[in-house]
Amino acid sequence: MATPSDVLWPCEPHTRAKHEILKKYLQRWFPILNKHNGRIIYIDGFAGPGRYKGGELGSPLIAIEAAATHRKALAGELAFLFTEEDPARVEHLKNEITTLKLPTHFEVHVETGRFDAHVTRLLDAVDRKGGRLAPTFALIDPFGFSGIPYALLQRLLQKRSCEVLVTFMVESINRWLEHPNDQVVRHIPETFGTPECLGIAKSTGNRIAELRDLYQRQLLKIARFVRYFEMRDSEGRVIYYLFFASNHALGHMKMKEAMFAVGDEGLYSFSDATDPNQAVLFRSDHAEAL
Repeated sequence: MATPSDVLWPCEPHTRAKHEILKKYLQRWFPILNKHNGRIIYIDGFAGPGRYKGGELGSPLIAIEAAATHRKALAGELAFLFTEEDPARVEHLKNEITTLKLPTHFEVHVETGRFDAHVTRLLDAVDRKGGRLAPTFALIDPFGFSGIPYALLQRLLQKRSCEVLVTFMVESINRWLEHPNDQVVRHIPETFGTPECLGIAKSTGNRIAELRDLYQRQLLKIARFVRYFEMRDSEGRVIYYLFFASNHALGHMKMKEAMFAVGDEGLYSFSDATDPNQAVLFRSDHAEAL
């Protein structure tokens, strides 16, 4: 999946599926947390311009809309932090937000720069004051694999009631695993939190599955509940996984419901080909268990 160079780009089928999972989860997550907390935070790293070339909503506007539909139930403060490196996309997102009628208890910040830098400063400020970070959901949705260090996810998940949904670009990682430039390759162990990932370059087995399983094991070291959802392109190739990590059973259950509602044929998998006979790597829990 190539990184787009334009301010706006087409919304691909797997992106729409990802956004449907996000929307379904936030529709459950916002009101549940708001019952017990006076303030909750939504972070969107790699936020983009807020809209796609065909007019489809991007993740920032999806999150705001999901919260606004519950505005009568959400009595406390709801803070949104959108980070994006591209200045032109930042301006487009800001313009999109100015057209919205936001409830008075919605607080929206759009920041130019790297996701990891902004969130590190946020966590440093909380730690310096000896305070507590409000319950937080972070969507971490890069096109590549740099700028999402494992150490930062660890800091987030150590905070009370914090959850992450990460786009794990496994196809890109696999492709760059043996790159001769050390400045490129160094981001891969940072993403995994271990140099063990580099050894997979020598594997004669299914490297995609090995990279996925290693990332899952690493996340399970810092979160009680980890679930992944597989995304394939129109030719059936795995391009990335959505990894959800949380320390709360209820959040995990609600994410399972959201993923189950979107997966092809009742599977935690989506393919742009939408072929019911396509092989998948794993199956969901039975509907009865959900």
